[in-house]
Amino acid sequence: MRLIIVRHGESEWNRIHRYQGQLDSPLSEVGMQQAEALGERLKHEQIDHIYTSRLQRAALTARAIARHHPGVPFENDEALLEISHGEWEGKFADEIEAQYAEGLREWRKHPTRSQMPGGESFSNVLKRTLDFKERLLAQHRDQTVLVSTHDVVVKILVADSLGMNMDRINRIWVTNASISVIEYGDELPYLVSLSEAAHLGTLASTREGQKAI
Repeated sequence: MRLIIVRHGESEWNRIHRYQGQLDSPLSEVGMQQAEALGERLKHEQIDHIYTSRLQRAALTARAIARHHPGVPFENDEALLEISHGEWEGKFADEIEAQYAEGLREWRKHPTRSQMPGGESFSNVLKRTLDFKERLLAQHRDQTVLVSTHDVVVKILVADSLGMNMDRINRIWVTNASISVIEYGDELPYLVSLSEAAHLGTLASTREGQKAI
């Protein structure tokens, strides 16, 4: 199976450095342009099935791709939701740094043992993401599947393919509307590309430009 993973385009809350988690923040104007550029980049790719998080920032990004692939099955899947940030959701990055400094430090350095207050445990998002991957491998063995999802889910899939310690996932940067590709064979998975964003040009989001991660 060839898995094309895209992170959603820039959301309005990405733009203003606000933690969103599973709250449904819309794409920003730049995010909409990024999604269109992503659709153009992928319009000649063979895609057999599209899965997306139901949150509009991911779903609208997926729709921009799907317009170039009429007739390809398109499904929402709850496994592709971003990790729930609990009490952090809706707060600005500066507020989190001031009110939850220790928890934020743990999330960034040791995500596997952290849990945001009232949020989802890392073990839960890890399980649902890897269960989803196993489902895909069973159902789409010789196909190309595209998933439109969120930062943490992308990082987990990438780290899993490399056999990385999951406490290292926040050392991976995934640009909005970027493409990462994993090929699953009979033996080892291969990470073919990570956070490819050449199609975005000057629209690309920078690491320094996003604080709420």
